[in-house]
Amino acid sequence: MKEWLKKRTSKRQYELLRMLAFEYKRWKCRISAPKSYVTDIVRLHLGSGDRKLQGWLNVDMIGSDLDLDIADGQLPFSDDQFSVIVSQHVIEHLTLEDELIPLLKECFRCTKTDGKIWLSTPDMRKVAKSYIEQDSDDMIQDRQSRLPDWNFGDYPSQHFVNDMFHQGLEHRNLFDFELLEWVLNQVGYDHVTRVEEKDLIDAYPEFPPRNDDYQSVYVNASKI
Repeated sequence: MKEWLKKRTSKRQYELLRMLAFEYKRWKCRISAPKSYVTDIVRLHLGSGDRKLQGWLNVDMIGSDLDLDIADGQLPFSDDQFSVIVSQHVIEHLTLEDELIPLLKECFRCTKTDGKIWLSTPDMRKVAKSYIEQDSDDMIQDRQSRLPDWNFGDYPSQHFVNDMFHQGLEHRNLFDFELLEWVLNQVGYDHVTRVEEKDLIDAYPEFPPRNDDYQSVYVNASKI
């Protein structure tokens, strides 16, 4: 079905159809989501995808321990439930004002005192610096080294910045450290610190490495 659609629609039409299908899945997920969810697990993995981790509550829209549309702005957890929340390359898919900030407010509510949140996302400053200084050639090489099957086609390297900022209509925002710090402070987190993927994996070795520091900003923050 996917290949049939690609052949019979323009790229723009195909992306719109794909987004409509995604919105339908979001709607189904929202109407089936529990109002409350009780668990003894104190580690929350938001946007887990196929990276389900033992000892964590893995949350995503499909095929997770608990299927939720996290853009809904409501989490079915009790106050002060989790000692740590981790989300890698998810927040760029949410609109800042009406999806991400409400979600992070919920995360703050669910975080125990002295608990932490770890986030990673494409780094707007790194993307812009690469575009200005190297026409994005280095970003393309980095992605190809991590994803050998990824193909940029015959497009000029300057087009890569469009892929990073839009990704087929999937990305809503890019962040740098200062913007992430501001957002996390707005919802109540403190001690926002720039870190690297290694710091996350040193703390929680069960996370499979993404090796994406070159294009990403990693932060953690505390609930004081």
